[in-house]
Amino acid sequence: MRLTAVCVASLGMVSGTPAAAQIAAPGPPGPYVIDVRVGTSAMPQDPSFFPPVPTATLIPPRGYGLDVGAHVYLMRLGPGQLGIGASVLRVGGTAPAPAPPAPSPRPTSATTTPATQPDVNATLTIFAPQLSYNFGSAEGWSYVSAGVGNAKVATGTSAFEGPGSGTSTTPARSVDSRTLSTANFGGGARWFTTTHMAFSFDVRFYLVSARAGEGTSPATTGTTLVAASAGISLR
Repeated sequence: MRLTAVCVASLGMVSGTPAAAQIAAPGPPGPYVIDVRVGTSAMPQDPSFFPPVPTATLIPPRGYGLDVGAHVYLMRLGPGQLGIGASVLRVGGTAPAPAPPAPSPRPTSATTTPATQPDVNATLTIFAPQLSYNFGSAEGWSYVSAGVGNAKVATGTSAFEGPGSGTSTTPARSVDSRTLSTANFGGGARWFTTTHMAFSFDVRFYLVSARAGEGTSPATTGTTLVAASAGISLR
């Protein structure tokens, strides 16, 4: 009898141990995050976004800057969590003019000054509201999101001389696209290494709409830009 009692007591202790040691499952994504990331984006390449420049002038192919945003997570929807938020991407790039060729060691009267190309700079700012669908838990989740916002492209050139000797100098000029309706869609993920901080990344497509000319702003064509960013998320 004594041996039986000891066995029953031991079995009860062993069977009760896992329940006592269980860890609560992590909650759903959220409840909110603030993103601070380094970003890069393709820049518009259509000449309509830039001041008139000589043929073969280089324009910035890509810009670098910051992507910041905030999101809140509202409710469970099927296997994922529904969220809303917005981000602001601001990047800039410069394409310096190529160095002019070395002058001829024996200039003649027929020698002319080669055409000078300007430095070209561009700044892209995009405000992107997003509705997101998030998969995972509060410890880390991936998402897809989309929305409609707006973009603005500001470009400029340095002063440059025209071809031939004695040609007047073209002054520095700038062009502002004003506000362009822009749809966005993409996805990314966040991994929390601590309770309040995560590593995060985002890849996003921006569909910038065309716009008719207005005042001093020229007509611009529609364009699609691809951006990527990586950094931290805080909550």
